[in-house]
Amino acid sequence: MKNNTSSDAIIYTYTLLRRIPHHLLLLGVYYAFAAVWTVKALLTNSLLSLCLGYIFVQLLHMLAIRGYLHFVRKAEPQGWSFRFAHFWTGYIPDQYVMLRSFVRLHLHLLISGFAGILLLYPWLTAPALSNILFVHLWILGGRFYMFLMFRKQYQVGWLRLRANETSCYKQ
Repeated sequence: MKNNTSSDAIIYTYTLLRRIPHHLLLLGVYYAFAAVWTVKALLTNSLLSLCLGYIFVQLLHMLAIRGYLHFVRKAEPQGWSFRFAHFWTGYIPDQYVMLRSFVRLHLHLLISGFAGILLLYPWLTAPALSNILFVHLWILGGRFYMFLMFRKQYQVGWLRLRANETSCYKQ
């Protein structure tokens, strides 16, 4: 039997369109918002709700992403994992991901996250609700900033998410 693996192989080539390193100033501004809000939580005795809210929002985001991938995209979340990285902490893809579909997913995440958090309104105190909403917006804020930086590559871009940089490629 003849081995035809070389003729059947698919070779993907990606051309770098833009790379945004996570500079110290950019990270400083991003984490300064969290630091100010943490001080506010300390002063209002709601630090526990801030920490629990962070865990809750990460779980909510993971469930919303898995639901979106399963029901809307009809795909299994293979190649997705929970990682800790600047701007991309949470349930994110390990491989290249199409910028257009990733932005669309995050818009769904923004709306479904708000809906999920506001469903808990009757049972939460005002500081707890504001902490959870802040965490939700803080996590997505850094991501939407990156999407804004890649807006010219929206139609053809493929994102590669790394701990110290975010890159956009064209296939």
